[in-house]
Amino acid sequence: MEDGTVYNLGLSVGPTGPKYSIIHFPHTKRDGPETNDVFKEASIVAKVGTRWPFHPGYMHTFGITKNYFIIVEQPLCVSVPEKIMQKFNDKPLSSMLKWYSDRPTVIYVISRKTSEVTNKFLAEPFFYLHIINQYEEDDHIVIDICIYKDPTMIDCMLIEAMKDAKSNPQYASMFRGRPFRYVLPLKANKSENNLVTLVNTEAKAYWTPNGDIYAIPELLCDLGCETPRVNYPLHLGVKYRYFYAISSDVDLENPGTLIKVDTLMKTKKIWSEKDTFPSEPIFVPSPEQKDEDDGVVLSTILWSNMPNKVALVILDARSFTEISRTEFITPGPVPKCLHGWFHNAL
Repeated sequence: MEDGTVYNLGLSVGPTGPKYSIIHFPHTKRDGPETNDVFKEASIVAKVGTRWPFHPGYMHTFGITKNYFIIVEQPLCVSVPEKIMQKFNDKPLSSMLKWYSDRPTVIYVISRKTSEVTNKFLAEPFFYLHIINQYEEDDHIVIDICIYKDPTMIDCMLIEAMKDAKSNPQYASMFRGRPFRYVLPLKANKSENNLVTLVNTEAKAYWTPNGDIYAIPELLCDLGCETPRVNYPLHLGVKYRYFYAISSDVDLENPGTLIKVDTLMKTKKIWSEKDTFPSEPIFVPSPEQKDEDDGVVLSTILWSNMPNKVALVILDARSFTEISRTEFITPGPVPKCLHGWFHNAL
């Protein structure tokens, strides 16, 4: 957070079963000086029980706004029985993951003030790794997520699958994810009509016969987007317009593509270079930024035909064009990274 506070999502186990737990790591001691011993000061500030006690959901991220935490429980679960059996067999960790295609995704909205669940929403079953951003607007929560129809892409990470990728006609479709926007009404009336009253969105929500609210998303961009980043200093958890990502469509002419998405206009800008693969794009604001996209985007790139070559590319965030780069030749091959961070000069 802006003040140095860190929130994380974990799983705790108690007498009533496993619970998804939001953990608070303070930046400073209460009424005391700054401390580096944040783990001693850590505390659980909110809990939500898992849907299935012996199959807690696989979690990679969560959402936070000024007043709420958002936990998205996908029907991809970690099987506790399979975990126990793994001690006696040679199966990989991925064998513990179980996908329930006939069960919905559940989205929990939790008050940061009371630590209680204030709203629960259902959505079609989907697999996700990353939430792009989330914010509150006119008694709604808007949450943008990089979504896949199922977790088949996990199987693509197996060594044999990667070896056979070029000969597998289904390989590209397994990675076919897209960024979607859910709009969640916090004060829904008992209407049979669409409960979403925000303008400039095609997302919908309806009451079900069982008394649940079922949310239907809108597409933000018809390109696969992964490792998304926004202007974190100003727009984490608040209304925003732009995000930056790498393409997850492995069958593009240039699969190593960087993308800038305008969530308001539903348009995109791309940057790519033949035979290169970029890292997670990191937005760095201008020292005196005036607009949300006033800054630069940093990404390291690797070459498929030159394993010892690496570069840092700097793009103008507004136009999404290259303004500078620096290249290196390293003593050995450079592996591709997933995530990165920019730290201001000390």
